[in-house]
Amino acid sequence: MTSPIEKLLQEKESETLEFKLGRCAMDLLGRAVCGLLNQQGGVLLWGVNDDGKPSGVDRANERAVELNTFLMRQLNPRPLLSVTVHPIRGHEVVAVEVPMGSEKPYSLSREIWVRLGATTLRASGEQSTTLVERSAATLDRWEREPMPGFGLEDCDQKELQQARTEIVSLGRFGIEIPEANEELLSKLYIYRNGQFTNAAVVLFAREPRAWAPNLAIRITTHTADGEVTGDLMVEGPAVRSLREAVAAIQQRTGRSVKFPKGQLERVERPAYALEVLREGLVNAMVHRDYESSGVGVLVRIFPDHLVITNPGRLPDGWKGRDLGRKQQSRPGNPDIAQVFRLRGLMEQLGLGAHRIVAECKNLGAEPPEWKAEMNTVALTLFSAPALAVAPTLNPRQDAFLKSQKVGQQFKRSDYAVSAALSDRQTRRDLTELEQLGLIERRGAGPATTYLIVARRGSAIHDPATIRPNPAKRKK
Repeated sequence: MTSPIEKLLQEKESETLEFKLGRCAMDLLGRAVCGLLNQQGGVLLWGVNDDGKPSGVDRANERAVELNTFLMRQLNPRPLLSVTVHPIRGHEVVAVEVPMGSEKPYSLSREIWVRLGATTLRASGEQSTTLVERSAATLDRWEREPMPGFGLEDCDQKELQQARTEIVSLGRFGIEIPEANEELLSKLYIYRNGQFTNAAVVLFAREPRAWAPNLAIRITTHTADGEVTGDLMVEGPAVRSLREAVAAIQQRTGRSVKFPKGQLERVERPAYALEVLREGLVNAMVHRDYESSGVGVLVRIFPDHLVITNPGRLPDGWKGRDLGRKQQSRPGNPDIAQVFRLRGLMEQLGLGAHRIVAECKNLGAEPPEWKAEMNTVALTLFSAPALAVAPTLNPRQDAFLKSQKVGQQFKRSDYAVSAALSDRQTRRDLTELEQLGLIERRGAGPATTYLIVARRGSAIHDPATIRPNPAKRKK
């Protein structure tokens, strides 16, 4: 799969993308970063020619640290940046991921810089005034509004510690991480003027729905006709909810299994790639309209596809199909998005939709579809086709599995009675089914039971979501 940096090298310089040669001075690099902060954010690639060909930076790791230190000292207010080194075509390129600044205007050595197309310019007096006015407007965002009565004691302390650990591990923070939680949250712009913002509730509240009822992820399973067969509400801090929701979806959609001829090992393939589920949910959570009523993010699982829906709108002039093509990262909730990014759950590069398309293709699934209507954005993902090769079963085993439902439990005696078998033959048949991964044994001795986890030739699924081959899906 093409790396995000390689993808960017295929683009032309723009308001959100800047190429700089490896010999470029620190001050010029800083101006470009300052300009990106004052506009839409973006990426600076250091060690790349104007035509997008990598030339590299000598002693790249050392120079990256030097650049990061320079930016942290000379930029005001101090931003959250990511400075990383990437090996590209035999060269080392330094990437600076720049979020859209939330404390505009930013200045470098007391000078304000802006992006005009693909050019970085010193801001005029009028441009500086406009930046200040726009910055004031961002304070009206829902995520920036204070949550009265919410305090540090209402935060999930384990989640705070987990976030701190992940931020330190990834090293994207750009500055030394404060010891005190309130100071850390202040640096994340979710603790302001002695008050926690709505973003802090979304990200770290022990019980988010006690403060805002729509802070949850709802997962429903359906038959092909739309009948609801399962309903789950995932609640808690945003990142934890994301991870629990992905796990719940995987459990309900499962994986297909085959046993290639002449091989003992089985081959498994998920219905949906982990990266696709995570990226789809992350996008829904950071772009959603949190002021809307009802459950915020809804996942509906059908036999051959699932739909992730969130309240919100696309950027002006965009259509649903643009999400799979354009490379801009403009989250509706940049403070929330920044914490997701610092914890390694999204990139600033704006390539999330491209990654979804590529991963679906790798699984052999149909291309994803985005739609935006009635103030909602929906992503439809199609499951990968089930692997065709099925294990060879004897007639007794085949008949028994066809008579059972996936997820159903049974005893050894149930199988013996079904085919009037001896105890020895029963044990042999069940051992074969267990080795094929079609059943799982639970317990030991007289209390032993078995769980049906797949039928012959089917995927391992929750019974509500056994998928047919997408090629046969009705259009």
